[in-house]
Amino acid sequence: MRHEATGEFRRRRTSARQPVLIGMAQGPGVLPLVERYPGLLDYIELPFELLRHDPSALKTKNIAPIILHCASMSIAGFVPPAPATLDAIAAQVELTGTPWIGEHLAFISADPLPGSALHEPTTLTYTVCPQLSEDVLENACANITRLQKRFSVPLIVENSPQYFAIPGSTMSIVDFVAEFHRRSGVGMLLDLAHFRISAMNMNFEAEREILRLPLEKVVEIHISGFDIQAETAWDDHAGLADEATFDLLAVVLSCATPRAITFEYNWSPELDDEIIVRQLDRARSMCRNA
Repeated sequence: MRHEATGEFRRRRTSARQPVLIGMAQGPGVLPLVERYPGLLDYIELPFELLRHDPSALKTKNIAPIILHCASMSIAGFVPPAPATLDAIAAQVELTGTPWIGEHLAFISADPLPGSALHEPTTLTYTVCPQLSEDVLENACANITRLQKRFSVPLIVENSPQYFAIPGSTMSIVDFVAEFHRRSGVGMLLDLAHFRISAMNMNFEAEREILRLPLEKVVEIHISGFDIQAETAWDDHAGLADEATFDLLAVVLSCATPRAITFEYNWSPELDDEIIVRQLDRARSMCRNA
């Protein structure tokens, strides 16, 4: 299966009658799966960080259109990304033909500790849920406005998983995410696993609270499994989505009209092909019947 990625993607997404696109995040098992099941995926989601480290990953667009995902902009942080990083992301936007850029409502860098001899910010290895406060919310909205000007396609923003009560927070993660999207006006990348992780760790009812989000802003949905360690739910992209996740998807589809649903099984090369295919087909059927 070969495409001119940009043209094919734009033809698909501009048709009012076109069904929701179904794709997968890049991982060790994705390309072999596509080879075994030609036409299975409408697109593959590729991380900018992978492309920056290994430019040959761009060859994926010969197999399926690409959606660019990112974890480098630190939208909810106070340490801005380097200009060279933003230039590199902008270059990949053009090379991939992505229709939008997914980024996290999180931070990846922090200021040095007071009195520290270090002069560089502390760079973290994973996007971190920020303090849920008015100051951080205002800063995140200002950041997304400034960042959007750097790119030729829209930024859409993903809810982060919350693992514990964050010191200094004055609102819930649901209120924080909802208010960010209302104020900024940007599209939403709704990660259902992240939302369920937050619900389990912070003890709220996912199906009720998700309806408080401005679901009309949902552009893309992420689906994956998660793990429980030491009575805490953790994001790992290594397990299958369970029934509760599909129940939550049904709630969202009753209110939202996403353009794409991405299954993030990128750390699960051992998952059974038939199970993955059934889950993708189930999501397609749910979208058709919503």
